[in-house]
Amino acid sequence: MAAGSSPTTKDADDTMLKPPHTGPGTLPGIPATFPVSSGCPDRATSGGGAGDVLGILGGMGPLASAGFLQSVYEAAVEREGPFAEQALPRCLLDSDPAFPDRTEAIRAGAEAEFLARMRRRLTALTRLGATRTVVACVTAHHFLELLPAAERERVISLVDVLLDELAAVGPGERLLLVATHGTREARVLERSVRWPEVEQRVVLPGPDAQHTVHRLLYRLKREPVSEELAGCFLALADEHGCQGLIAGCTEAHLLTRWLRGRDGPRIVDPLLTVATRLTSLLAG
Repeated sequence: MAAGSSPTTKDADDTMLKPPHTGPGTLPGIPATFPVSSGCPDRATSGGGAGDVLGILGGMGPLASAGFLQSVYEAAVEREGPFAEQALPRCLLDSDPAFPDRTEAIRAGAEAEFLARMRRRLTALTRLGATRTVVACVTAHHFLELLPAAERERVISLVDVLLDELAAVGPGERLLLVATHGTREARVLERSVRWPEVEQRVVLPGPDAQHTVHRLLYRLKREPVSEELAGCFLALADEHGCQGLIAGCTEAHLLTRWLRGRDGPRIVDPLLTVATRLTSLLAG
């Protein structure tokens, strides 16, 4: 701008946008003596001890992992009360819907590509501070066995959580497994050494019913739960003579959330179990 001339609009905007001079190690507009960190000390939370952080590798699908995060905080509020916000657990959610379809990856034998992407995401969550991580997709647990042991130990296995819950089911109770084709074909649950302990409580849909289950689970990815959609799942349980459902797919957590507070059947849901038992699971 020439001397003596009035500032143009651009000059004025540049002056307004230009940050004040700051010294090394300070932020614009914050005095050098003002700490950048809030200085809040680590504290024990309802999610575990001091420094415990839950990582969530989600996006498979995104609505299910977002619903799980909401369940974590709803369960924590139930334990701590509505006015204990600072006592609630710290969570890190990486929602990555770009993960390849898990069933298709299993059928195509694309384990290496999927595993590489999953390891990058898990490593990033650990570097951000996650002490334990949930992979919010049961079918993706097919790939967890390929992780190095040290990395696998930091993951809270939904398969293990599910088998724990099934072991507590009464011997006369029968529950219908709702899982994707990938989970069924890869035998994600049946490969566990603990499967013989619980298999008498599990009803596996036949081929035709399994196609219906898979289709309904993918509807949960695309549309909100409704009376009609929930009714389709419950009708399948009735047709198989079952007293409830097993959420062998994390999309079913959306059904669990919808049925809470309604007069519905039992759903054994590992995401709900993690949310309610987070303190002990984070402690390892």
